[in-house]
Amino acid sequence: MGQATEPLFTADDAGRVSAWSEAAELLFGRSADAVLGGRVVEAVRGTDTALCAVPRPDGEGGGWAVYPSDPAEADVEGPLVRALFSVSQLGLLVLDRDLRLIRVSTAARAMHGSAPADLLGRRLEDVYRLESPVEDMAAAHGVLETGEPVFSRLVTVLTVHGLRQYYSVSAFRLCRPGGEVVGLAMTLLDVTRRERDRERAMTVSRVRERVGRSLDLMQTCQDLADALSPGFADLAVVSVTEQLAGGDYPPLQPVDPEKLLLRRAAIRTTGPPDPDEGVSAVETVDRESSFTKALTRTRPLLLRSDRDGLLADDPHRQEALRRAEAHSAIVASLTVRGRVLGLLRVFRCGGSARYTTADLRAVESAVAHAALCLDNARRVAHDRALASTVRQRLLSRVPGAQLGIDTAFVALSPTAHSGAWFDVIPLSGARCGLVVGEVGGTGMASVTAMGHLRTALRVLAGLELQPDELLARLSDTVTQLALERTAASASDGPPLTAACVYALYDPIARTCTVACAGQPAPRLIRPDGRIDRIDAPVGPRLGAPDTEPFAMATAPLDDDCTLILASDDLDPALSTEIISQVLPVYDTAQGLADGIFTRLAAHPVHKGIALLARARPLPARRTSSWALPSEDRAANRARHLTRQWLTEYHHPLDPDDLDSAELLVSELVTNAVRYGTPPVTLRLILDRSLTVEVSDSGATAPSLRHARVTDEGGRGLFIVSCLTEKWGTRQSSAGKTIWAEQHWPTG
Repeated sequence: MGQATEPLFTADDAGRVSAWSEAAELLFGRSADAVLGGRVVEAVRGTDTALCAVPRPDGEGGGWAVYPSDPAEADVEGPLVRALFSVSQLGLLVLDRDLRLIRVSTAARAMHGSAPADLLGRRLEDVYRLESPVEDMAAAHGVLETGEPVFSRLVTVLTVHGLRQYYSVSAFRLCRPGGEVVGLAMTLLDVTRRERDRERAMTVSRVRERVGRSLDLMQTCQDLADALSPGFADLAVVSVTEQLAGGDYPPLQPVDPEKLLLRRAAIRTTGPPDPDEGVSAVETVDRESSFTKALTRTRPLLLRSDRDGLLADDPHRQEALRRAEAHSAIVASLTVRGRVLGLLRVFRCGGSARYTTADLRAVESAVAHAALCLDNARRVAHDRALASTVRQRLLSRVPGAQLGIDTAFVALSPTAHSGAWFDVIPLSGARCGLVVGEVGGTGMASVTAMGHLRTALRVLAGLELQPDELLARLSDTVTQLALERTAASASDGPPLTAACVYALYDPIARTCTVACAGQPAPRLIRPDGRIDRIDAPVGPRLGAPDTEPFAMATAPLDDDCTLILASDDLDPALSTEIISQVLPVYDTAQGLADGIFTRLAAHPVHKGIALLARARPLPARRTSSWALPSEDRAANRARHLTRQWLTEYHHPLDPDDLDSAELLVSELVTNAVRYGTPPVTLRLILDRSLTVEVSDSGATAPSLRHARVTDEGGRGLFIVSCLTEKWGTRQSSAGKTIWAEQHWPTG
């Protein structure tokens, strides 16, 4: 509607002229003096000029401003209104101030499906069953009170069958020229198809967001059911093939329905749960059922009546579906890379809208994503099972018995497929190495790396290295393994690093020497219940770029002291409070381990591994030592002492074993007297074998050589190697020790 910049004249709220322009004088032929203060109808009498009155703001004095109007606009207003109410596809409603319908367009009547007589005179909330009547009616009253229009408000209306219809509604206040409010005008646009398409898109988006966050097979199935119901389905059932549930490879398409078993994995319903429903139930598949059709085709199958198998194909749930008034369903196979993982069934019941072919596309997208996530979960579960099997083969479940120490371990379940390990390594002189370590990550890569490191550590421990030097060499091994892994794989995975704590326990000296690489120092529980940590510095992780040298610390380990070595992830859980609760109840290493496990296993957040070692008194008859003179008669003295000690404390004796022991002692002592440095000592340790140790203060290690036939000497160590199971040397700050272990029958 066109308007001039300046009004022809203005009028107050009483309808009297308050200002009269020169244009008005020319148009109406009346001067300002003649009309000012007079009534507007008298001022414009006798002219057919079309006028338009516009309210003036209060700041400009209020009243009305009158402009010339285009006569052509007035000519089309009537036809336009008639067309909008009779021909336009846009629904139009006119309501009075009480929000009663006083005029309804043809399109609006068609949308409602009622005759004008059934609509006119009734209140808006009585004509339409609004899903949110309080909010929607408040919006309509707000337009009446404020005059602020509402544009494109989404309003949900329930049909007589309980289905949802969606309308985009705009509302405007209607006023007379004098400003009197007479009612409300509303436009209705049916956007049901658009909203249902949006709901389908939201369903697919919800599935993609929720499904796949877990790598647990059953949880992934439940996430799929939860993403579909409520919202897209009143009942969602997810079943997987028995092969998939059992950890085997899923069957290839096409499947033989007679050989196929489906295990129910997840259920979600909007109604009360059926007492007969539940997961883990096994279902067979009929050859002629809709299940078979869905499993053999690439697209979901729509079931809209019992003739399609809506109820008959699901005998376990048939009565429950009938009570819920199920009227449509979609069945879709969960298939990826030609393998059938399972089946998805979604149902709509009661007043929910029936499924249509448009819903099939949403289900197809949902099952494609879910099948991929299920396959990922299957592969992870398979890798974990394989890693767990390999790990069990690589590790001994129970630490071997050691002289002077009892050991036990705590392993919480998440370590089954990780690179965590513990070890108890027998060493010479009744000593043992205690190990707890872990390789970063999970799966086969971590487990195989753990196997390499465990083997390497055992080899290094057998070289009689001190803990700090052992960890330094083990770190070099990790670095080499990382280089080999990088060269063999093009993937940019995390760098290979490991953590380890190694403790060397000597039951005769009653000491424990510890070195740490990326793991906390062991805890020491004293006989009086005090709990401390061994003051050993924590070095960098094995294989880390940090070149800081490893340090070690030695602590006394008296009888009945308990050492706890724990992996980095479990160590914080082994608080002083937890240990103190268990100590009064259990007085053995195994009992203490059982008590700790009982308290921590109830909390899934705790994971990791711990090794417990309890020092026990060394039996007096198990070891003895003597100082020997550094002269030729030392060998004779050593033979005599050996025969006397073995005869006195360990009988019955086999004469051949006793002779071999004397010969072994004689050769080692002779070698020390001739080539070593005084003083010379002899120590005998009897456990599952007889250990002979000869020590001197020299640093030169002997070497085995093969003497020629004409040589008069040089056969001592060769004889030692023939008489023993193993032999070796170890260095210490006081010199060196040559040791040998002879098989000794236990009686």
